[in-house]
Amino acid sequence: MFAKGKYGKLEYRFSLNKPFATDLVPANVTDPSKAVAVDNNGNPNFSKAGYVEYQFLDEESNLLPFKVGSYLGTKKVFNIGAGFYHQKDGTRTSVNSNIEKHDITLVAVDAFADIPLGNAKNKMAVSAYAGYYNYQFGPNYIRNIGIMNIASSDPNFVGNKAIAGPGNLQPTIGTGNIIYAQAGLLLPSQAEKPKIRIQPFAAYTHKSFEAFDKSSSQFDVGANWFIDGHHAKITTQYSTRPVYTSPTDSPSSKGEFIIQFQIYL
Repeated sequence: MFAKGKYGKLEYRFSLNKPFATDLVPANVTDPSKAVAVDNNGNPNFSKAGYVEYQFLDEESNLLPFKVGSYLGTKKVFNIGAGFYHQKDGTRTSVNSNIEKHDITLVAVDAFADIPLGNAKNKMAVSAYAGYYNYQFGPNYIRNIGIMNIASSDPNFVGNKAIAGPGNLQPTIGTGNIIYAQAGLLLPSQAEKPKIRIQPFAAYTHKSFEAFDKSSSQFDVGANWFIDGHHAKITTQYSTRPVYTSPTDSPSSKGEFIIQFQIYL
């Protein structure tokens, strides 16, 4: 069940969901500090989620389930929001063969600004977003994600393997805290109807997860090449990601180059 709406400049959305059943088996440990929570909710309880934001300047539409991200100089936006997600008994650990259930509780606050610079239609615009996320999934919970990852483990590899696994997998979410910030600058164009608008951007992520003794920092830099606004654009991006080979040591860093093409009809 999903509800959304507006009350003046206040926008809200709330949901009640029945999550998919999961049945991963937690590794049994004798030391409670070494317990690692896994997704195992059996017959799951309903999850509750919500997000509320106040839109100080121009109002954004909530017709679609996602935000535009940048209005390319056509709106002046500044929003502050807060959200939550909660599911009872969403994960489990095993200590001395005793199963313990843990709630999933996620809370976050964020801010977004999209400000045109200058009065002309094709002048510059700055877009910025920042958020703080506190995630509680249970002891030492970690989830590794790799977008379009086709790699597999090399059985002949000699050395310290990445805890996350092969390819571009990286610790993305887990019990702990995340700070994220990004900003982009739409460059000016003198043409009446420019064929391409360019928006260089940069992002920074700091992750401090309970599963690792050391926190990590990573960066993204790139540019959006708007061929027809958001209807057709190319994104080029270079990103770093943390690579842990031990839960007690500082991570090393690996890089990847991403290019993507978006069409929105």
